[in-house]
This record gives sequence, C-alpha cells and structure tokens, in this order.
Amino acid sequence: MPRQGQRYKTIRITDITLHTSHKQPTLSIGKKVRQAFKSMKPGRIFGSISYAEPTTSSPESKTVLIDMMKKDPEFVKMVMEEEKNGYKVLLELPHQIPILAGKDTIEFLASVNGKRILRGIAKNNPES
Repeated sequence: MPRQGQRYKTIRITDITLHTSHKQPTLSIGKKVRQAFKSMKPGRIFGSISYAEPTTSSPESKTVLIDMMKKDPEFVKMVMEEEKNGYKVLLELPHQIPILAGKDTIEFLASVNGKRILRGIAKNNPES
C-alpha cells in the first residue's frame, strides 16, 4: 500500500514476446529503464532465457525477469539513485503475464522447417 508523501516510479511489465531470430540482448537494463523514465515512454528489453515456464502464473516465470534486473549493475545503481532522489522504484508484474509469439516466430512456424518441428512435437506429445 502506498505511503502518503512517498513518491514512486513504476516499472510495469506488460508482456513477454518470444522470438526465434537472434536478438542482441540488452546490454544495460538500467540504462533502458532510465531512458524510459526520462522520456515517459514505454521501453523494450531483449534477454535470453534458458527455459520457458508452461504457465504464465507460476512464480518461477516472474523470477527470471527479476533475476535479469538484479544481475545488471546499472539497474541496481539506477534504483539506488532514484531512492536517493526520494523515489521508491516499484516493479509491477501482472498475475498472468501474457506470453506472445513475435512476428518472426509466427513466420518460422508457418515455414516448412517450422511445420516439421510442430509435427515432431505433436508426434511426441499425442495428448496435446
């Protein structure tokens, strides 16, 4: 619950988009967040995850995002500077984060190789 007199800045995660093309991971999440705060516009970061959770409501899917941020020294520095300036930085994660397929992923799944992979998955998992 927000305290009266406390100023807040909120980082709101709106969705996760999965890509098949090799996107360059964001080198500094902190710099991207600082830039978004300054311009008052949404930003986007790219990262690599070693696994994807089957459900969006599992706590583990959220900890991947939190761990990415905590491992970025620039992000930690940005949070400390904001606190020094009188702001509390909040991370808002919806109960169920929508996980979407990127345009490149959709195109790949429609390709010959993508269809081959989907048939292999269906063959190995007959109940789905």
